[in-house]
Amino acid sequence: MWKSFNNSKSIDVYLFVVTLIACIGVGFVYIQDTQEKYEEQARAHIIGLAESAEVFIPPDLVNQLEGNEKDLSSPAYTYVKDGLTRFSDRNQGVYFAYLYGERGGRLTLLADSGLSDTGKPPPPGRGYVEDSPLIDRVFTTAETVISTDEGHWVSAFVPVMDSQKENVIAVFGVDYPSAYYHQEIHKDVLHAAFAAACVFLLSAALWSMLIKNRTLRSLSTKLQASESIFRTVFEQAPVGIAIARNNRFVSHINPELERILGKSREELTSIPLTEILHPDDIQEDQEQFAEFKEDGTWAKSLIKRFIKPDGSVGWVNIICASLHGHNHNNPSSGPNYICIIEDISERISTEKALRESERSKSVLLANLPGLAYRCLYDRDWTMEFVSEDCYDLTGYPPESLLYNKQLSFNELIAPEYRDVLWREWERILVLRRPFRHEYEIITATGHRKWVLELGQGVYDEKGNVEALEGIIIDITEQKKGQATIKYMGDHDLMTGLYNRRYFEEAKNRLDTEEYLPLSIIIADINGMRLINNAFGHKEGNRVIIETGNLIQSCCGESDVVARTGGSEFSILLPNTNNEQAVTLLRKINNACEVFNKKNISRTYDISLSMGCSTKEKSTENLDEKLKAAEDYMLNSKLLNRKSSHYTLLNSIMATMYERSQETKEHAERIAVLSKMIGKKLNLPENNLDELELFSMLHDIGKVGIDDRILSKPGKLNDEEWAVMKTHPEIGYRIAMSSPEFKSVAPYILSHHERWDGKGYPQGLKGKDIPLLSRILAVADAFDAMTEDRVYRKALSKKVAIEKIRTNAGTQFDPEIALIFVELMEENEIPYLQSNGSNGSVSKDHR
Repeated sequence: MWKSFNNSKSIDVYLFVVTLIACIGVGFVYIQDTQEKYEEQARAHIIGLAESAEVFIPPDLVNQLEGNEKDLSSPAYTYVKDGLTRFSDRNQGVYFAYLYGERGGRLTLLADSGLSDTGKPPPPGRGYVEDSPLIDRVFTTAETVISTDEGHWVSAFVPVMDSQKENVIAVFGVDYPSAYYHQEIHKDVLHAAFAAACVFLLSAALWSMLIKNRTLRSLSTKLQASESIFRTVFEQAPVGIAIARNNRFVSHINPELERILGKSREELTSIPLTEILHPDDIQEDQEQFAEFKEDGTWAKSLIKRFIKPDGSVGWVNIICASLHGHNHNNPSSGPNYICIIEDISERISTEKALRESERSKSVLLANLPGLAYRCLYDRDWTMEFVSEDCYDLTGYPPESLLYNKQLSFNELIAPEYRDVLWREWERILVLRRPFRHEYEIITATGHRKWVLELGQGVYDEKGNVEALEGIIIDITEQKKGQATIKYMGDHDLMTGLYNRRYFEEAKNRLDTEEYLPLSIIIADINGMRLINNAFGHKEGNRVIIETGNLIQSCCGESDVVARTGGSEFSILLPNTNNEQAVTLLRKINNACEVFNKKNISRTYDISLSMGCSTKEKSTENLDEKLKAAEDYMLNSKLLNRKSSHYTLLNSIMATMYERSQETKEHAERIAVLSKMIGKKLNLPENNLDELELFSMLHDIGKVGIDDRILSKPGKLNDEEWAVMKTHPEIGYRIAMSSPEFKSVAPYILSHHERWDGKGYPQGLKGKDIPLLSRILAVADAFDAMTEDRVYRKALSKKVAIEKIRTNAGTQFDPEIALIFVELMEENEIPYLQSNGSNGSVSKDHR
């Protein structure tokens, strides 16, 4: 029996040993398989994370990197560098992220996430040797590769494709410490080893109840610990977890999911998922949930919108995976799925805000009223960024100014402003104030433009100037407008000379010791009022302009010539004594005489009255000197007034006779006839003299009538007649402008009035018409009827007298008409015998 027992024991030991060896073998194979599995998962995780990050590397920015130290100041380098750094910082286990490209025929570091020993970013452009074959493989195959886990590092290399997804333009690399890479694998392998040990223990339990019970108790304890760990992880997980079936949550809803969705477990299990997700996504969601039912192994990550209890929209990333065997008690109800839900609302909002910020930035830069820039604080103003408006402003494309590629911005600045701008920026940066300055630039075409620069300094944390940023606006048209406004404010628009306002400013400015002796000349055009009344303001303006030109031509560049009144001109002569000022007076008078001789065909001459005075000492009052010059001028005008008026009036009368085809003889005959009537009426001698002067001047207003009307043969039309009827008023103004002729001005105004009130221009009637005007009306009519006209022959004396008699009481004063008829019938007027031979035409009668 003992032997049998020993044999049985030997067999049991043999079987135990065989089983033990088998368990160890199976356990080893299981552990090896588990290790390979988790190594594959680790590699997939590394590759997936690297490929996800590669999506956010803009190809256009990569193409801008040159792979040298110049990239340090490039916005593209800054963007890529910051992205790599954020990626490295936010992903646990990532030790180093970098970007390699082929530049100049060699593999070149374009950017990385690390810092050098100095704390500054290492410069791009370094070569790479260690994993060159793998990186070359990525460039060749455009496939993601991962290095072996030998050594201290595990690296993943992902191709960065161009925008057409056709060519590899760079390789994105991620380094993990080998210890971190194997850490999780070792943990899982240990779990596998633990499971193998459990199997081993379970096998050993077959041979011994004690071992079996002990193993069971041990497993129970470990199970409770695992459950406790699971519960703790489940409750404290930073993501939402739940079991779902048939489009709704059914169990295992953790607190984080309640927080994310804003609903309790009871609410979540009582409503379908379609009431939580966004209405616009329901159709798509139902199609995706249908796929869950058709494919029990389906697992996928989905980004979905959902409606919060307050009505706002949130975003989640849902990872769903099938739970096989979890619903074996009721398989007809459909498969269960575990849902891991991450709240990404903040991330989506940040991404949206970033996109909106980029869009707003693009819109802002596109619509700025000038050139936006960022430049270095150096003498060349080296541009790091220039907006597209650079071409419109300067004529150069933006890229030509970046980093002084073709020329520096300093070369665009007009030379006289370069040092001024540098000093102004120095001052502004010390005070840390906004910069504002106007200056000129020279465009690509060689033209000058005025610009306004508004900018500010960019400082680092130590207060050092990193760069300058601002905008440069074209203000050329504004400057032109300002110059025009200034010119209009300082100049007389008619003559182009300075105006009174400028003259007063110049007078105050020159009233210093530096400009003594300071002389003043005041000049005024003689007979200006008479010229305006006789020939109109247009002709008067021409006289003013010509006089201004004559005076200006006689003065020097430092002299201030201004029109300070209607026909008055004032001249400031710095550093000019009185003798020199008097010489200038003579020079101006001589210039007027020369001008008048050259324009002998004109009706009138330019004549000036002038006066001057000089401030010799600083104690003298300049305003008093100005008053003295004015008094000198007025005295001169009084002395020359009579001769100048007669000269001008004779010129006007000559012009009138020439233009209207009236004759001096006609006026003289009317004077004889009028004086005959006056004597018959026993008028005093002074009235007879006025009657003679009135007869000579009665048609002087015709000098202001258009030549085409005056010289037109035949009768005038209504429009022409309306113009012709204005000549009494013109003549009235001419006579009123001369003191010698004022007395006859009312008669000139009324010489075409009729006794019945149908005359012009005032429509006076009866004895409201001045007596001398009534006398001349009869004499003028008679002489006109007895003259030859272009459109008729002269009437005989008898017929003319009869017409006077017939129109007495209508056109003519009946008493005067009767006296005239009696005189004509009783007397023989010698000069009338030859009347009618001159062929003159009067346009006073239609």
